[in-house]
Amino acid sequence: MSEIALGFDFDHTLGLDNGLERTALYRYAEELGVALDPNDADRRAYVDALLAVFRAGEISLEEMVRRFGAWLGVAADPDRWRAICYALVDELVVPVEGARETIAALRARGVSLAVLTNGWTPLQQKKIARALGPGAFETILVSDAIGAYKPDPKAFELLVAALGVPRERCWYVGDNPLGDVAGALAAGLRAVWFDWEGVTYPSELPPPTLKIHALRELETLVENAVAP
Repeated sequence: MSEIALGFDFDHTLGLDNGLERTALYRYAEELGVALDPNDADRRAYVDALLAVFRAGEISLEEMVRRFGAWLGVAADPDRWRAICYALVDELVVPVEGARETIAALRARGVSLAVLTNGWTPLQQKKIARALGPGAFETILVSDAIGAYKPDPKAFELLVAALGVPRERCWYVGDNPLGDVAGALAAGLRAVWFDWEGVTYPSELPPPTLKIHALRELETLVENAVAP
């Protein structure tokens, strides 16, 4: 068995949901009789800002949907929005290139794997299963269930505990410099920045331990790390 264990972010690291939650809000608005123009930049900015505070754990899902309905001037049902999100998973969620192959190769080497992701549990589980196949990960830690949102060190502490290795042997792979890289480093993990979308790394943040441009690079990095 490898002494290396890997934790992964999901969104924009292993899978893409192509704006699923935003799309669900737009479709719900249309269903409620208040269709939103997707080309209206101001309305889109409001929707994205509302989703951002929800995803950061600053407001609950129920409060987010309530505010959305109030903005539209109608009553909105959180359960209906959830259902729309679920229905969009098969339509919108796809794996990042190389994700399935990389996970399979690492698992074949005996590397312990887990996902640590911000979001809400049922949707994230459905997205992961759609992108990577059912059972791709035995351990999936989602912020709403564990009560901690990246970059909170508590989230990474729970990841280390779940993987069962010393923190210095735990690598965390993600695309977000603040939530993934800086969060992992602050918790004492090795941080692998997946730089594939042309994002400029913020100079004020600590640099990642390692940087990759494609997920398949992880196979060589892990092999070199555990070589005698």
